[in-house]
Amino acid sequence: MIPLSEYAKETSIPKRILRYLQREGIIADPLSREDHLCLQFLEKIWGKKEILRAQLSRLSLKARHSFLRTADLPTKWERYASSRYFNLAPGQKLEMSTLIEEIQTTFCFLLTRQQIKRLHKIRNRVQVAKHREKKRSDEQPGSSLT
Repeated sequence: MIPLSEYAKETSIPKRILRYLQREGIIADPLSREDHLCLQFLEKIWGKKEILRAQLSRLSLKARHSFLRTADLPTKWERYASSRYFNLAPGQKLEMSTLIEEIQTTFCFLLTRQQIKRLHKIRNRVQVAKHREKKRSDEQPGSSLT
């Protein structure tokens, strides 16, 4: 029986995923022989494009785009912030103080100064993405007459 923390040091599977599997009751801590064998199999297929493609194909196109846009945001509150900014109608504004209050109320914790800086980065990233998307839609192929 191997402690989960020890296994996490030697595997390519992220520790937060191992903890998620434990919380869901899929694996135990310490790992049983069966858990260890299952994780070895998971390591073999982890990140394989064919496996990911089959999993993502079950989602709608809108859900896939949303998922990919926030895939690198590890926490629910970060994904929430990204979605709040991304879903704003053109010309609509969302004050940072309002978003901070929403997050603190919804997720029941106080944001630290570092987390608030992270919110600013998320907002800026969404603004750049929306600007690029708008620019792309404005630049339709064949519209140039020169």
